[in-house]
Amino acid sequence: MSDKSYTFHLIANAHLDPVWLWDWREGLNEGVITCRTILNLMDEDQDLTFIRGESAIYRHIEEHDPDAFRRIVQYVEAGRWDVVGGTVIQPDTNLPSAETLARHFTHGQNYFISRFGAPVRAAWAADSFGHCAGLPEIMANAGIESIAFTRPFYETLPIAKPAFWWEAPSGKRILAYRPAAGWYGAGRVEMMVRLDSLLEKARQCDLHNVGVFYGLGNHGGGPSRRHLREIRQWAEQHPEIQVVHSGLHRFMDALRAEKVELPVHRGELNFTLRGCYSSAARFKFAYCKTENALASAERTDSLIRTALRQSPKKLTAPWDSLLFNSFHDILPGSSIERALDEQLEWLGGAMHEARRVELGALNALALHVDTQVAQPEGDLPAANAVLAWNPHPFPYRGPMEIEACLDYRMVDAYKGRPDEVPLRVLNPEGAPIPFQTVPTDNLLESDEWIWRRRIVMHTEIPAMGWGVYEFGVVEGAPCTPPLPLKTPGQIEMGAYRITAQVGDTGVQIFRNGKPLFDRDGLAAAVMDDPWGSWGASDELESKGLTDEKERWSISHVENIEHGPERETLWVRFAGKQSWMGLTFHVYRGSDAVYVSARLLWNERKARLKLVMPIGAGEAEYDVPGATVRRPPCGEVPGGRWVRVFGTAGPFGFASDSLYGFDCTQGDFRATITRATSYAYMAGTEGRRMDPVPDWRPALDCGEMKFRFLINPGDAQLPGLAQWLNQPVVSVVTPAKPGTLPRSGSFASLSPASLQMLALKRAEDGNGLIVRVRETTGQDASATLTWLNQTLDLGPVTANSIASWRLQSAPDGWTAQRTSIIEHATDEPESPNGNR
Repeated sequence: MSDKSYTFHLIANAHLDPVWLWDWREGLNEGVITCRTILNLMDEDQDLTFIRGESAIYRHIEEHDPDAFRRIVQYVEAGRWDVVGGTVIQPDTNLPSAETLARHFTHGQNYFISRFGAPVRAAWAADSFGHCAGLPEIMANAGIESIAFTRPFYETLPIAKPAFWWEAPSGKRILAYRPAAGWYGAGRVEMMVRLDSLLEKARQCDLHNVGVFYGLGNHGGGPSRRHLREIRQWAEQHPEIQVVHSGLHRFMDALRAEKVELPVHRGELNFTLRGCYSSAARFKFAYCKTENALASAERTDSLIRTALRQSPKKLTAPWDSLLFNSFHDILPGSSIERALDEQLEWLGGAMHEARRVELGALNALALHVDTQVAQPEGDLPAANAVLAWNPHPFPYRGPMEIEACLDYRMVDAYKGRPDEVPLRVLNPEGAPIPFQTVPTDNLLESDEWIWRRRIVMHTEIPAMGWGVYEFGVVEGAPCTPPLPLKTPGQIEMGAYRITAQVGDTGVQIFRNGKPLFDRDGLAAAVMDDPWGSWGASDELESKGLTDEKERWSISHVENIEHGPERETLWVRFAGKQSWMGLTFHVYRGSDAVYVSARLLWNERKARLKLVMPIGAGEAEYDVPGATVRRPPCGEVPGGRWVRVFGTAGPFGFASDSLYGFDCTQGDFRATITRATSYAYMAGTEGRRMDPVPDWRPALDCGEMKFRFLINPGDAQLPGLAQWLNQPVVSVVTPAKPGTLPRSGSFASLSPASLQMLALKRAEDGNGLIVRVRETTGQDASATLTWLNQTLDLGPVTANSIASWRLQSAPDGWTAQRTSIIEHATDEPESPNGNR
């Protein structure tokens, strides 16, 4: 290609980390400073153009510097300021849920439409640490046509041309561009070399349009006068090159118009900076729990309030909190300590609001449900009415725990006879059901102090529905004495037997008499990890970090519960300085082992892994908006579940907090945490940095809690992961008559291959939004049973995401296809109506 055919698009930007080596206050205010500086430079240089994304930055400027915001609007209208990205901030795009990434565009795009009159079409991921396979599906559904990114670099993920089609599992495509040389910005003295490098790369390709991303950045910045001077100098030296001040939209549109065949990339754009999948575990655990609590509470409130003809709560503020905290230096754990501490505080407000809204919705439902209990004789206490709620669009059949008071004071009649307290549990139909008494959360309970009881039982709750259970003291109710312990250090129920012995280095789990694990069983190993927050070089990370510092041994084993509904074994693994307690549960009728973990971590330069020797080979991972199958390739990001293909067949693992996994030397390993240093870069090519001073804190020292489960890796695994992360909710409620029955369902979704990502109030308040994802790779026809009406939503393409707006009409509810940003789409509308 002749040099005369090249157009160099100068795309000035100022990458701004709102949180990194500084806190959010400094970061957001730097957004104001940077934009004012750029505006002044644009006033001075009539050729300069600029791109800026992140609605959170624009909102902060609009609120705190309205004059600067007014000037931005003027330059947008003049075509010199290009609003890009479409998200609230630049999130990590491997770790958040699919709905969190979708909500970035819902909130971001609607803000940009309201302020600038049009949605963003070009996404901008300057510095995010790799990108999940489901991202092009989410972006295409949000009106995004193209994306420019930098990570991973070409050396990690070679693609034949800088521009390519990125194809989602559903077949949707967006145009992607990664600079052929350099990064998203340019240093103060880098401009001439950058332009020379890009020209050299351009001559090796058949693309006419070349993206030149430049500008100081990390703590804001942008183009400098020296940049502009050197650009003019270089252009004068290369009159054969058309050098234009451009924008991201203009550049991507020009690429799209080229008559050049582009490669197609299918799947994820990974991996880079792999240590971020498990750095700052304490923050990740809190983030994951908040994300799940908010999604579940929103569905619960939206459905219950609508069914009761009330207005669903507006949850914009807690969602904005969650979205900000998904930023690619917050959630990945690469920020300083005080910044992460403050982000934990921020998450706490979102979590509390989610819980408050959920309780309000359940109490509103309880006012309308028949929650009557049998009237006690004489002065005996009345039983508790417990309302249980299923937040998912498919029925729940499994264990549930309830804890409540038996009276307003201690039950004196049974002092010294705690096992003789006559308890009864009635299901919604009024029939007694079996249960098992288990330890309460308090330590006041004793032979003399009988006040509260905690039970576990098997329940069946309709899809997105409720059930009322009666639980309390009833004279004459049969008492089931505790079962005698069979074998210390062992529990057995259904298909599972679990054994542990002090001094061993692993827990053995048997299913139908066959061991799940090779060698010593489920183990805990501390790996040498002298690398910083971002991890080691990709070469080391991809080898799995196998330098084992310590293999923990079992120091304590105790049988905690032994009964007809559940058996529980507590096992403590201990090392020289840290320990971890694993509480194993097996339930009647459940083909899974549930584990609650409590870790006391006191290490430096170390990474803790759960080690499961299963002859691991390839594994299938739940990732945002998709599932991906990977061969053993080092530590990789995973979502809520992993299906590993071992020598004895599939093996399933799900957790409520863990993100980093690897299949190394036949072991499937889940990283729990890393004792690295805050905001510490470990160098390149595997080079270890000088020792970090002891007075510098290590990440995640202290106590942490998480949960996980294992199962045979069958079709139940994704559903079990959803229950683990968003469990059935129960509340003790007043006993009284009601117009709704003791059990019922407001909604359900079919077929089972459809996962409900969201049920929410529409952003404009006009109806509700329901969003689903097809998960099995097969086209489906979606049916929503909704408030005693059946809506045929229509076709959902394999592996795709689809959204509808539900609205109430005089003759019933209707559903209209919409987009993630809640605007009508060009896709065929779904048939609706009663059936």
